[in-house]
Amino acid sequence: MNSRLPLACLLGALAVPVSLLAQAKVESVVVSPQGATIVNPSFTVASKTGLHVLLTAPKGSRQVYLHDGVEGPRFDRAGNAKVISADGKRHAYTAQVGAEEILVLDGKEIARTTPQHGGTAFPALGFSPSGKRFWYVSPAEAGGVHKLIVDGVASDPTNGITQHPIFSPDESRYVAMFSKHEERRGSLLMVDGKNVGFAGEKPQFSPDGKNVVTIGHAPDTDVLLINGRPASRAPIIHSVHMSTGGLNFRVLSARRGTPGVFLEHAGKKIEGSDCDSIDNVLFSPDGKRYAALCNIGGTKKFVLIDGKKGQVYDQVEQLQFTADSAKVLYLGRSHSAGGQFLVVEDDESDGSPSLTLSLGAGKRVGYIARVPNGFDSKVIVDGKATPSLRGASYLGFSPDGSRFAFQAGNPPYPGLYLDGVEQKGVAVVQTNAVRSQTDPWFTFSADNKYVAHFGFVNGDMGKQGLVINGKLVEATTSIWCLPFFTPDSQHIVYFRFVPGGGYEVMVDGKAVEKVSSFPTGLGLQGPAPIQPFEMGADGVFTFIGIVDGAAKRYRITPDGSTSLASFLAAAEAADAATKTKAAAPAPAPVKKKR
Repeated sequence: MNSRLPLACLLGALAVPVSLLAQAKVESVVVSPQGATIVNPSFTVASKTGLHVLLTAPKGSRQVYLHDGVEGPRFDRAGNAKVISADGKRHAYTAQVGAEEILVLDGKEIARTTPQHGGTAFPALGFSPSGKRFWYVSPAEAGGVHKLIVDGVASDPTNGITQHPIFSPDESRYVAMFSKHEERRGSLLMVDGKNVGFAGEKPQFSPDGKNVVTIGHAPDTDVLLINGRPASRAPIIHSVHMSTGGLNFRVLSARRGTPGVFLEHAGKKIEGSDCDSIDNVLFSPDGKRYAALCNIGGTKKFVLIDGKKGQVYDQVEQLQFTADSAKVLYLGRSHSAGGQFLVVEDDESDGSPSLTLSLGAGKRVGYIARVPNGFDSKVIVDGKATPSLRGASYLGFSPDGSRFAFQAGNPPYPGLYLDGVEQKGVAVVQTNAVRSQTDPWFTFSADNKYVAHFGFVNGDMGKQGLVINGKLVEATTSIWCLPFFTPDSQHIVYFRFVPGGGYEVMVDGKAVEKVSSFPTGLGLQGPAPIQPFEMGADGVFTFIGIVDGAAKRYRITPDGSTSLASFLAAAEAADAATKTKAAAPAPAPVKKKR
């Protein structure tokens, strides 16, 4: 598709499915045409996967916002607010049109007003966690009155929202805190848009969404309020914690003016929970177990697990439960002992200068422990340790946790260990795109039969490429990121570097499309850069690529004309042919006739 066509032809244009090379179905849509930028953090918002993008582009003498390439209303200047839902399917923003400010939701203008005193007309806006519901604070009316608008329904009048909406687990209900000029006692509580008065602070829903729990304050006591009605009292109630499994806790102080807190359940103090503060109360996935992180002495910490007090450490990190809820674990560091320890329930590992933790599905626990006074490390999986290895790193599990792999050996080309066994002659090479410093350089298929990575075999560093199950199946100078297996493990998708520039999208070893490059800097407002690649549960691979200066979102669907099995069989046959040719005797020289 020619991205040098007029802008009007590009915006939102869905390409006709193409099949230029192999027979996979390829669809594309322009999400950032020439003249727009996909990496400017001032105007770009990306969803968590990076596959839905909201950004600005010129439109004649004015501008438009593009959501996945579809343009919204024209405006003169972008406003201060823009948001995209977590799944990327919905978006909202403000913009200036002359002297007015507009609010646009999912490409349609839903409100317009003239800001007062040069301020912002719409003070706040956002989506519920799933993106199902949209809310915003309305422009100020006479007397400084605002309303909270949720899905187009206005709340009782306020003079300002002091705490943004909190939604129930199913998002059918919401609570918010707000202020009124005539009230001087603090914030009031709003439940589903209705003013319920001074019904406490720190609102939250019970896990079933039926009850609103708050903490109220009286001169000499605090009150736990359920739907505004007193349920229990204590000198100080710091916080309330509820699980889906029926565990309910309060963090309390025994008396006012005295430091220290403790954990209470069903009206009874949990012995051993006395500490300066409780930094976190964590519940297991099934909601039936808990772990509380307690702080004592200013810098010391311990973990209380189901009422059992653990050892005291100088630092406690990565407190979590295994996926099956059977075990709670964390990393504890002791300065006096000079090391870090993995604690699983009450079982403490040997000390190490540093530990790197990795969890698999179910109850699988693995970690890499550096050997004291050396450069070697040990890899421990479910309590079983390997011998000391140089440069052990990047421990990762297969999707169901039944298999694991890691790298070890001298960088930059470490060897691969599969289920603790060294794969002789197999070296792993890092790809261009690395999500973090702890992500493995290899990937497993969903059926656990295949492990793929970029690398080389038998010491031939000059012949690098895609390696599957220890065999070089395609030699290429580079691949952009780790390969992607389809959920049924029948296909593999990857990006192969093209000499002279660009990358080919490969499905089972066959090229199906070519792009110039990939966007960088997506999600710069978030904690980590977003990678614009995703393999869907339906086996459709989606990514964003740059072609002729325009960013496109592609959907690649394998159609059965190729398969991972045929790809591997062809590679095996080619390798056998090469070996046969190399082993064949040289032809006898032809004698010249005299």
